[in-house]
Amino acid sequence: MKNYLIFTILLAIAATTGFVRGQTKTPAKTNPRVEVYYFHPTERCPIDQSIEDNTRRLMQSDFAKNIKDGSIKFQVLNTDDKANAKLVARFKMNVQALFLVKKENGKEIQTDLTEFAFSYGLSNPSKFKSTLKEDILQALK
Repeated sequence: MKNYLIFTILLAIAATTGFVRGQTKTPAKTNPRVEVYYFHPTERCPIDQSIEDNTRRLMQSDFAKNIKDGSIKFQVLNTDDKANAKLVARFKMNVQALFLVKKENGKEIQTDLTEFAFSYGLSNPSKFKSTLKEDILQALK
């Protein structure tokens, strides 16, 4: 009886520590190494809409795996929405902006791609997407 009691106690301890369950703890979510943010106001122009559309398509087609595994974070944010105020304040910008953020060794390197985006987002979508793709790939290295 004494051996049975000791065995039961050890089994209970092992079960609560994950030893018996095969240690099926969920892995910690990876912090993104690269973040892509597109900021826009509520009222939007065709260029503004094309930048979002082209960026979204690129992220969904070429970086879907990275978004899923957490190495890339992509967000489109309305600058007029008070819920986004803290994140908007993190970047020094006007109303619309496209930012690429690389996180490395505890530091954050922000690249403002707004001027580039407004130059090519509507007028040359293929150049916009290819250049943005290269910038993101470079940031992932």
